[in-house]
Amino acid sequence: MQRIWILSELYFPEETSTGYILTYIAEGLAEEYEVKVITGPATNFLHRDAYPDYEIKNGVEIFRCQSTGFNKDFFWGRLVNLVVQSTSILWKAGKLCQRKDIILVVTNPPLLPFVALVLKWLKNCQFVLLIHDVYPEVLVATGLCSSSSLIARIGRIVSALLYTQASKIITLGRDMAKIVKDKLSNNLNKENISSKIYLIPNWAEHETVKPSDRNNNLLLQELGCCDRFVVLYAGNMGKTHGIEDLGEVANILQVDSNIHFVVVGFGAKKKWLEEYVKSYNLQNINIIPLSARPRSEQSVSLNAGDVALISYLPGMAGVSVPSRMYNQMAAGKPIIAVADDWSELAEVVREENIGWVIKPGNIQELVWTIQFAANNRDLCTQMGLRAAEVAKNKYNFAQTNQAYKELFKEVFSS
Repeated sequence: MQRIWILSELYFPEETSTGYILTYIAEGLAEEYEVKVITGPATNFLHRDAYPDYEIKNGVEIFRCQSTGFNKDFFWGRLVNLVVQSTSILWKAGKLCQRKDIILVVTNPPLLPFVALVLKWLKNCQFVLLIHDVYPEVLVATGLCSSSSLIARIGRIVSALLYTQASKIITLGRDMAKIVKDKLSNNLNKENISSKIYLIPNWAEHETVKPSDRNNNLLLQELGCCDRFVVLYAGNMGKTHGIEDLGEVANILQVDSNIHFVVVGFGAKKKWLEEYVKSYNLQNINIIPLSARPRSEQSVSLNAGDVALISYLPGMAGVSVPSRMYNQMAAGKPIIAVADDWSELAEVVREENIGWVIKPGNIQELVWTIQFAANNRDLCTQMGLRAAEVAKNKYNFAQTNQAYKELFKEVFSS
């Protein structure tokens, strides 16, 4: 049987989006291929049980490598963890991978794809690159370096090398595909570029996420917000997200007792938001750590809002596509997208007429949009029903699974 190796920092039992997504992709591919995963140690904060270094789950062989456990919220701790883990994965893969095997690797963390590149050079293994974030663009957009910096210049060179060496590249949105095409334009002709790039979006978890009556929502009952219009922010509060816009808007809307904000998540900016809420004594916002709500209960959280807010920094179009969008659609919620105009998020919201698109940093328009939505609940309901239908028909795992199988069929036959 043809063999696929998946290299990922995160895998089962991790419940963050990358771990969840890679687990489902692996188990879907295992229906037709021999699939093996090399990943880091289990760190799932909901299940502190020790998971073995080797196990088989749903037809997938899992090899867990050891790593350091420094605080990843600090740059040097995170860097040491990544270097040690990437080296461990390279060592393990170097011993196990064989010449005709195919490797699937995700761009996060950014060192990991270069493990696949080294394996191609050493073992002559082809690799497929799954892009979650585009480097160095994501570093520039988040202010970690300037576009003209040495880091960015080197990043553009090595990412172009990586993209050129990959057999196939999977992008999550049209905006991301455009950036990848631009990166390849100096090295490949248009025909080769088109055949290299696959657009395969992520999916909604229809088995567990469905629309439900807000009046019976346990989270809203717990917070005492059943009679208010609730703006929900659910998911990562990372460096790429416009959490500052969220805080400022909540501050402005303190005067409207009908509107309440619920934030369910984690990430680098969570502490900033908590301190902002405390400093202004905001009573119209609740911040709930993701650890308090396991993934199996996310339908409760996603149905706690009348509208879903997804907020990005400017310059993020093509750099990152929010997988949370699909589950919020599946929950039947209209979306307020604070995003660049040509981003995949903005395109989907506009094309399907399931919400509103606002430029990052336009605080007043965001305030007006939330007030408009609060005063037009019937419109929100209509948009939400449409969103759930779109998610069901266009963004389901069966379609994604089939697309991955067809991609690897093509790679193995080449």
